[in-house]
Amino acid sequence: HCLPDTWHQMSVFLSAASCLDWAARLTGCAGVGDLLDRVAALESGQDDLVFLPYLSGERTPHNDPDAQGVLLGLSHETGPAELGQAVLEGVAFAFADGQDALLATGAEIGQVSVIGGGARSALWGRIIASVLGRPLTYHAAGDVGPAFGAARLARLAVTGEAPADVCTPPPIDHVVEPDAALARALAPRRERFRRLYPLLKDEFARRTA
Repeated sequence: HCLPDTWHQMSVFLSAASCLDWAARLTGCAGVGDLLDRVAALESGQDDLVFLPYLSGERTPHNDPDAQGVLLGLSHETGPAELGQAVLEGVAFAFADGQDALLATGAEIGQVSVIGGGARSALWGRIIASVLGRPLTYHAAGDVGPAFGAARLARLAVTGEAPADVCTPPPIDHVVEPDAALARALAPRRERFRRLYPLLKDEFARRTA
Protein backbone atom coordinates (compact mmCIF):
# COMPACT_ATOMS: atom_id res chain seq x y z
CA HIS A 1 0.00 0.00 0.00
CA CYS A 2 1.14 3.61 -0.46
CA LEU A 3 0.91 4.16 3.30
CA PRO A 4 4.07 3.11 5.16
CA ASP A 5 4.25 -0.43 6.56
CA THR A 6 0.84 -1.44 5.21
CA TRP A 7 -0.29 -3.95 2.60
CA HIS A 8 -3.33 -3.96 0.36
CA GLN A 9 -4.86 -7.25 -0.86
CA MET A 10 -7.51 -6.77 -3.50
CA SER A 11 -9.74 -8.21 -6.19
CA VAL A 12 -9.84 -5.96 -9.25
CA PHE A 13 -12.62 -5.59 -11.82
CA LEU A 14 -12.03 -3.56 -14.95
CA SER A 15 -15.68 -2.71 -15.64
CA ALA A 16 -18.38 -2.18 -13.02
CA ALA A 17 -20.35 1.08 -12.97
CA SER A 18 -19.08 1.76 -16.51
CA CYS A 19 -21.16 -1.23 -17.64
CA LEU A 20 -24.27 0.73 -16.68
CA ASP A 21 -23.10 3.70 -18.73
CA TRP A 22 -22.63 1.36 -21.68
CA ALA A 23 -26.05 -0.25 -21.22
CA ALA A 24 -27.78 3.13 -20.98
CA ARG A 25 -26.18 4.26 -24.24
CA LEU A 26 -26.94 0.97 -25.96
CA THR A 27 -30.63 1.05 -25.04
CA GLY A 28 -31.17 4.75 -25.79
CA CYS A 29 -31.96 5.65 -22.19
CA ALA A 30 -31.57 9.26 -21.10
CA GLY A 31 -28.85 8.15 -18.68
CA VAL A 32 -28.04 5.63 -15.99
CA GLY A 33 -30.76 7.03 -13.74
CA ASP A 34 -33.37 6.43 -16.46
CA LEU A 35 -32.14 2.87 -16.96
CA LEU A 36 -32.25 2.14 -13.22
CA ASP A 37 -35.79 3.53 -13.00
CA ARG A 38 -36.85 1.11 -15.73
CA VAL A 39 -35.22 -1.80 -13.93
CA ALA A 40 -36.94 -0.84 -10.67
CA ALA A 41 -40.31 -0.75 -12.48
CA LEU A 42 -40.05 -4.38 -13.64
CA GLU A 43 -42.95 -6.24 -12.07
CA SER A 44 -41.35 -9.67 -11.83
CA GLY A 45 -37.74 -9.06 -12.83
CA GLN A 46 -35.99 -11.10 -15.49
CA ASP A 47 -34.76 -14.64 -15.32
CA ASP A 48 -33.31 -15.24 -18.78
CA LEU A 49 -30.34 -12.95 -19.38
CA VAL A 50 -26.82 -13.50 -18.07
CA PHE A 51 -24.20 -10.79 -18.59
CA LEU A 52 -20.43 -11.19 -18.46
CA PRO A 53 -19.15 -7.68 -17.64
CA TYR A 54 -15.77 -8.08 -19.32
CA LEU A 55 -16.04 -5.00 -21.55
CA SER A 56 -12.34 -4.21 -21.01
CA GLY A 57 -11.06 -7.71 -20.36
CA GLU A 58 -10.93 -8.90 -16.76
CA ARG A 59 -8.44 -9.26 -13.96
CA THR A 60 -9.88 -11.08 -10.95
CA PRO A 61 -10.22 -14.03 -11.07
CA HIS A 62 -9.39 -14.69 -14.74
CA ASN A 63 -6.45 -12.34 -15.41
CA ASP A 64 -7.50 -12.37 -19.07
CA PRO A 65 -7.10 -9.28 -21.26
CA ASP A 66 -8.87 -11.14 -24.09
CA ALA A 67 -12.11 -11.66 -22.13
CA GLN A 68 -15.08 -9.87 -23.65
CA GLY A 69 -18.57 -8.83 -22.63
CA VAL A 70 -21.33 -11.35 -23.30
CA LEU A 71 -25.13 -11.28 -23.11
CA LEU A 72 -26.67 -14.75 -23.11
CA GLY A 73 -30.42 -15.23 -23.40
CA LEU A 74 -31.62 -12.37 -25.63
CA SER A 75 -35.10 -12.71 -27.11
CA HIS A 76 -37.83 -10.57 -28.69
CA GLU A 77 -39.08 -9.86 -25.17
CA THR A 78 -35.79 -8.36 -24.02
CA GLY A 79 -36.03 -4.62 -23.40
CA PRO A 80 -33.90 -1.96 -21.73
CA ALA A 81 -35.12 -2.89 -18.25
CA GLU A 82 -34.29 -6.57 -18.62
CA LEU A 83 -30.88 -5.76 -20.06
CA GLY A 84 -30.22 -3.28 -17.27
CA GLN A 85 -31.08 -5.83 -14.61
CA ALA A 86 -28.78 -8.38 -16.23
CA VAL A 87 -25.94 -5.84 -16.09
CA LEU A 88 -26.55 -5.16 -12.39
CA GLU A 89 -26.56 -8.88 -11.69
CA GLY A 90 -23.53 -9.65 -13.87
CA VAL A 91 -21.35 -7.15 -12.06
CA ALA A 92 -22.57 -8.52 -8.72
CA PHE A 93 -21.68 -12.05 -9.85
CA ALA A 94 -18.20 -10.82 -10.82
CA PHE A 95 -17.83 -9.32 -7.34
CA ALA A 96 -18.76 -12.72 -5.89
CA ASP A 97 -16.02 -14.34 -8.00
CA GLY A 98 -13.60 -11.80 -6.55
CA GLN A 99 -14.78 -12.53 -3.03
CA ASP A 100 -14.22 -16.24 -3.62
CA ALA A 101 -10.69 -15.52 -4.87
CA LEU A 102 -9.86 -13.56 -1.73
CA LEU A 103 -11.33 -16.18 0.58
CA ALA A 104 -9.33 -18.88 -1.22
CA THR A 105 -6.12 -17.18 -0.05
CA GLY A 106 -7.23 -17.46 3.57
CA ALA A 107 -8.10 -13.78 3.79
CA GLU A 108 -10.69 -12.67 6.34
CA ILE A 109 -13.21 -10.18 4.99
CA GLY A 110 -14.57 -7.70 7.50
CA GLN A 111 -16.68 -4.64 6.77
CA VAL A 112 -17.57 -4.24 3.08
CA SER A 113 -17.82 -0.55 2.18
CA VAL A 114 -19.39 0.74 -1.04
CA ILE A 115 -17.80 3.73 -2.77
CA GLY A 116 -17.83 5.26 -6.24
CA GLY A 117 -20.63 5.93 -8.70
CA GLY A 118 -22.31 2.59 -8.11
CA ALA A 119 -22.98 3.60 -4.51
CA ARG A 120 -25.82 5.80 -5.77
CA SER A 121 -28.01 2.80 -6.66
CA ALA A 122 -29.93 1.27 -3.75
CA LEU A 123 -31.22 -1.48 -6.04
CA TRP A 124 -27.72 -2.49 -7.04
CA GLY A 125 -26.64 -2.52 -3.40
CA ARG A 126 -29.45 -4.91 -2.54
CA ILE A 127 -28.42 -7.23 -5.37
CA ILE A 128 -24.72 -7.15 -4.45
CA ALA A 129 -25.35 -7.72 -0.74
CA SER A 130 -27.58 -10.69 -1.54
CA VAL A 131 -25.10 -12.25 -3.97
CA LEU A 132 -22.15 -11.78 -1.59
CA GLY A 133 -24.15 -12.84 1.44
CA ARG A 134 -22.72 -9.87 3.35
CA PRO A 135 -24.01 -6.53 4.63
CA LEU A 136 -22.84 -3.51 2.62
CA THR A 137 -21.82 -0.37 4.50
CA TYR A 138 -22.52 2.98 2.85
CA HIS A 139 -20.59 6.00 4.05
CA ALA A 140 -21.41 9.69 3.85
CA ALA A 141 -20.33 11.01 0.42
CA GLY A 142 -19.35 7.48 -0.56
CA ASP A 143 -20.09 8.17 -4.22
CA VAL A 144 -17.02 10.45 -4.29
CA GLY A 145 -14.99 8.20 -1.99
CA PRO A 146 -12.21 7.45 -4.51
CA ALA A 147 -11.60 11.15 -5.14
CA PHE A 148 -11.70 11.85 -1.41
CA GLY A 149 -9.13 9.14 -0.77
CA ALA A 150 -6.82 10.55 -3.44
CA ALA A 151 -7.14 14.00 -1.88
CA ARG A 152 -6.19 12.61 1.52
CA LEU A 153 -3.09 10.95 0.08
CA ALA A 154 -2.09 14.22 -1.57
CA ARG A 155 -2.53 16.00 1.76
CA LEU A 156 -0.27 13.46 3.47
CA ALA A 157 2.40 13.95 0.81
CA VAL A 158 2.29 17.75 1.04
CA THR A 159 1.93 18.29 4.78
CA GLY A 160 3.72 15.27 6.26
CA GLU A 161 0.87 14.73 8.72
CA ALA A 162 0.39 11.35 10.35
CA PRO A 163 -1.89 8.98 8.38
CA ALA A 164 -3.91 8.25 11.53
CA ASP A 165 -4.77 11.95 11.81
CA VAL A 166 -5.83 12.38 8.19
CA CYS A 167 -7.26 8.99 7.18
CA THR A 168 -10.07 8.84 9.73
CA PRO A 169 -13.02 6.52 8.98
CA PRO A 170 -15.86 8.35 7.23
CA PRO A 171 -19.22 8.33 9.03
CA ILE A 172 -21.60 5.48 8.20
CA ASP A 173 -24.77 6.56 6.42
CA HIS A 174 -26.61 3.23 6.30
CA VAL A 175 -26.16 -0.53 5.92
CA VAL A 176 -27.85 -2.78 3.34
CA GLU A 177 -28.47 -6.34 4.52
CA PRO A 178 -28.57 -9.42 2.26
CA ASP A 179 -32.02 -10.57 1.14
CA ALA A 180 -32.23 -14.36 1.45
CA ALA A 181 -35.15 -14.68 -0.98
CA LEU A 182 -33.37 -12.58 -3.59
CA ALA A 183 -30.18 -14.62 -3.13
CA ARG A 184 -32.13 -17.82 -3.83
CA ALA A 185 -33.69 -16.29 -6.95
CA LEU A 186 -30.29 -15.17 -8.25
CA ALA A 187 -28.47 -18.43 -7.53
CA PRO A 188 -29.36 -20.23 -10.81
CA ARG A 189 -28.18 -17.28 -12.90
CA ARG A 190 -24.97 -17.06 -10.94
CA GLU A 191 -24.29 -20.70 -11.74
CA ARG A 192 -24.85 -20.01 -15.46
CA PHE A 193 -22.53 -17.00 -15.13
CA ARG A 194 -19.78 -19.14 -13.62
CA ARG A 195 -20.09 -21.76 -16.38
CA LEU A 196 -19.86 -19.28 -19.24
CA TYR A 197 -16.29 -18.00 -18.99
CA PRO A 198 -14.61 -21.45 -19.12
CA LEU A 199 -16.75 -22.32 -22.14
CA LEU A 200 -15.80 -19.11 -23.98
CA LYS A 201 -12.19 -18.61 -22.91
CA ASP A 202 -10.65 -20.18 -26.01
CA GLU A 203 -13.03 -18.29 -28.29
CA PHE A 204 -12.06 -15.00 -26.64
CA ALA A 205 -8.41 -15.78 -27.34
CA ARG A 206 -9.09 -16.66 -30.99
CA ARG A 207 -11.02 -13.46 -31.60
CA THR A 208 -8.16 -11.29 -30.37
CA ALA A 209 -5.29 -13.31 -31.88
